[in-house]
Amino acid sequence: MRYGWFVLCRLLLVLVIGACGSRRAEPIVAGATAAKLPEGPPYVTPGERISYQLQIGGMNLATYDVGVGSTVEQVGGHRAIAVQSHAKSQGLVSMVANLDTTFTSWIDVETGRPLRWTIEERGPDGAVKEGADARLFERKGDQVPVEVRWGDKAPVVEMQKVSMPDVWDYNALVIAVRAWEPKRGSTVTAEVMRSMYLWHVTVIVRGEENVTTEIGDFPALRIDGISYRLRRDGTRDAGAPERNFTLWISNDDGRVPLQSVAQSDYGDIKMTLVDYQPGNGNRLRP
Repeated sequence: MRYGWFVLCRLLLVLVIGACGSRRAEPIVAGATAAKLPEGPPYVTPGERISYQLQIGGMNLATYDVGVGSTVEQVGGHRAIAVQSHAKSQGLVSMVANLDTTFTSWIDVETGRPLRWTIEERGPDGAVKEGADARLFERKGDQVPVEVRWGDKAPVVEMQKVSMPDVWDYNALVIAVRAWEPKRGSTVTAEVMRSMYLWHVTVIVRGEENVTTEIGDFPALRIDGISYRLRRDGTRDAGAPERNFTLWISNDDGRVPLQSVAQSDYGDIKMTLVDYQPGNGNRLRP
């Protein structure tokens, strides 16, 4: 029983960084319209805050909070805004396996592309158990340095091979989707840093649906995705299964991520909006 809860908590972490495994989702059909995520300032407001509740079968698993920095920073000679997300286990889950993970992305305020991605997973004592620092702004050709840390061991830099013009991270990808105004059936394929590894991700726009959250009902754009993990040499990791997910973005000016669902052997794992604070000042993207 204890082992089963451990597996569940690891599935929870996978959801936080993207999606859980399942093959029941509607497939992404051949012949869909290929599209590109928009360029330009990211669709965020300094100081913006979004909070979510993660559940399975109606039971609370964790909180997931997203925050946008209040000032513009310098990263690798570029002007950037930080977007940070934090997953924290709660209730019975926290009694079995601690989940305290922070993901930080620095996004170029001119292009909307990520410059740096870090992850820190902390133990009950607050010490960092493992982490990674993907310095996307240091990309040379098809190589991106990823500094990996395990416990008290010295950090090791591993080179990640990439194959696309843009390399994303999970936070930056969601922000880019906020600014996307696609037609039904549009698809985008991307390489995305999630946790310490690069994933090949394809998403498709399914259309409009209504979503109910704790703060109200919203018209939403439904986006389905499927992904698989890549090795450091850029090839597909055959030992890791495909993972799929569904994301709903409010279909209004706020373009707020409302909900995501991933299907697993334990049931549907759902992440739903519970609070939204719009931030201060003007949105970076007019």
